[in-house]
Amino acid sequence: MRRAWLILVVLLALGAVGAAGCGGAAPFPTATANGAKLVSRTSGRYFETFDKGNWGRYIIKGANIGASLPGQWFGQVPIDKDTAAKWFRDISAMNANTVLIYTLLKPGFYQALDEFNKSHPGREIMLVQQFWPDDQFSPGNLYQKDYAAKYTKEMKLDIDALNGETDIPQRVGFAWGSYDTNVMPYVLAILTGREVTAGEVAQTDADNPAMNHYDGGYVKTTAGASPMECWYAQMADTAQGYMKSKYGWQVPVGYVSWPTLDPMSHPTERTAGLSKSGEVDDSQVVDPAHIQPGTLSGGLYGTYQVYPYYPEFMYREPGYASYTDEFGVLRFGGYLEQLMSYLPDYPAMIGEFGLPTSINMSHDQPEGFSQGQLEETDQGHRLARMYKAILRTGYAGGFIFEWADEWAKKNWVYYSTMVPFDRHVLWHNVMDPEQNFGVLAHEPDIEPFGGNMNRLWSAGGTSAGAGQLAGMEAQANAEYLFLAFEFRGGGANGLRPGSPGDLELSVGIDMLGPNKGTTALPVSGLPQTPTGSEFLLRLSPQGGKLLVRHDYSRGTSLLSAAPARDPNFEQVVFIINRAQVSDATGEIFPIILTNQSDLNYGDFNPADKGFNSIAHWYVENGGGRVMVRLPWQLINVTDPSSHSVILDNSKHIAPGPVGLRNLGVDGLTVTKTKGLLFYAATTSAGKLVDYQPRAADGKGFSKDVGRYLWPGWENTPGTHGRLKKDYPVLQQLFQDVTQYVPGG
Repeated sequence: MRRAWLILVVLLALGAVGAAGCGGAAPFPTATANGAKLVSRTSGRYFETFDKGNWGRYIIKGANIGASLPGQWFGQVPIDKDTAAKWFRDISAMNANTVLIYTLLKPGFYQALDEFNKSHPGREIMLVQQFWPDDQFSPGNLYQKDYAAKYTKEMKLDIDALNGETDIPQRVGFAWGSYDTNVMPYVLAILTGREVTAGEVAQTDADNPAMNHYDGGYVKTTAGASPMECWYAQMADTAQGYMKSKYGWQVPVGYVSWPTLDPMSHPTERTAGLSKSGEVDDSQVVDPAHIQPGTLSGGLYGTYQVYPYYPEFMYREPGYASYTDEFGVLRFGGYLEQLMSYLPDYPAMIGEFGLPTSINMSHDQPEGFSQGQLEETDQGHRLARMYKAILRTGYAGGFIFEWADEWAKKNWVYYSTMVPFDRHVLWHNVMDPEQNFGVLAHEPDIEPFGGNMNRLWSAGGTSAGAGQLAGMEAQANAEYLFLAFEFRGGGANGLRPGSPGDLELSVGIDMLGPNKGTTALPVSGLPQTPTGSEFLLRLSPQGGKLLVRHDYSRGTSLLSAAPARDPNFEQVVFIINRAQVSDATGEIFPIILTNQSDLNYGDFNPADKGFNSIAHWYVENGGGRVMVRLPWQLINVTDPSSHSVILDNSKHIAPGPVGLRNLGVDGLTVTKTKGLLFYAATTSAGKLVDYQPRAADGKGFSKDVGRYLWPGWENTPGTHGRLKKDYPVLQQLFQDVTQYVPGG
């Protein structure tokens, strides 16, 4: 193998520090240089920390911490001291040594960090504090006077807070309180800016043509830099200057960028008929080589947020396939290698790299590093490969995105069907990748196990023949609708994948009540159902499907569910990767579709050894029941807390699988369901075996079964944390990386 993965190399002869931390609680100050106090600095392409009179290399083994919790938005900054203390214990036990936070958090967060580090000598957690520029009300031109002044004020306020020297009055959308804890001995670095959009770069450059050089004392640019590059340098210089002049501190100061703005050419990122300047991605450049350190004792560094599936050139550029590790091709590593060849000779760290465990995806990647649809253990092993590539290609370390799942986030494929949008923080969209990047899951307290389900109907009779139904139960929480179908005599075993025979369970689901959906299910010999079904659940040894009526499918943007008597249902298919073309070769990259109707088989009880985090259904041991869980969005529930479901005449929606995405927030019309009905039937060799719930006379379906309406909720539901199955994988990874020397 052309790259050496060297672990457990401790450079004691050079006084190097192990990457787990910087010894005991650091004295204050720990070191001085040019009249400034330092606990960290840059050296070549790496960071160093000070311990017992020596400087030693510090490899970042990090995790990002977001600002929201279930039921609360980012601007509420809800993370309190107790939550932070628990997280620090778990993060340290994962053998991580650094956390990155994007914005100022509550005072309790910093108090918890100080208390943890003082009580855990040798396992301290260092902090990278980002100063976040507003991305909700960006003017496009980041030099706009009010915007720049507001951001400069916020940076200085955050620095005051890190030094424990400010009382911030209550304010909306930002943290506030009495900051009386000095955490500067634990600040590895500060970080300015954010991943700006191509539109912001274009507007900033166009509106400020004379801004082509910034000559700051701490950070500067080369002559001929772009206005956007000068803005990056100016903000970093301002932050470092304020920290030094007011508090006598210097730490490494950095800026943020991402692949959409990198300095390389990507001919595979083109849309037919568009020029480069017309592309959403890869149309603008921020060249890190134009941003340079001035008289910095702490040093300058760059931060890059890199994911393996986006933009599409990440997996299309042919040269990236030349990077291999012990498991094969890893295009993520190929991109990192190319980017490093363009970067200046100060440290570069990967501020975000991650993979979500959502039950569905929004970008496909040919090596399986997709944006979603990853089981938790698989997530861990792939993150480990990515982290090793980060170190092998010469970066100073990286931060897993992210520590904990955030219900407040949204993804481009799914957010238009979270209606009303202001309530989506009250439930967890397990289909949405953005809400499921965490190592720590936030899960509802209500679970369908241990008898905690609602009886909907029971079947009479005692026949235990194959396929005989005995009853049905349901339960719901802030993530799923749970269903249990009981079979007599262990008959559910006939549905297990690979089982002999051809048993099939078909279930019509009525979401909307009378005069909607079809009263005919595609089962030969089955009577008409009393009300119409919009969805059809089908389970067999060949797999599981959740099918939908054509005029109620999110994939077609036809959402009226007209009354019908035909038995036709179809799969829900979405475009997740757009069609593009290579400028270099003319190769056409076709669209990539995802099939949301496919249901994964596996045990979804987290307490069981065989737990599969992306499973939809399984047969219980003994074959008495088949358990099913359906994500709310899969059955067109837009807000389970208020029983809201889609019902739209589609006249204002463009037809086709991308129509819903053009609606924006709250563009769909929704209604309140009065409850759900379920019509179940079993067949063998295509012949009807049983159907339930039956009428008392045994002829047709019963009309007397009540609808299932789960309890709604007005406030945050009860939740608990669960460390995902990737946690021990990452724990072992970080334990093995005590020091790393690239090359070989």
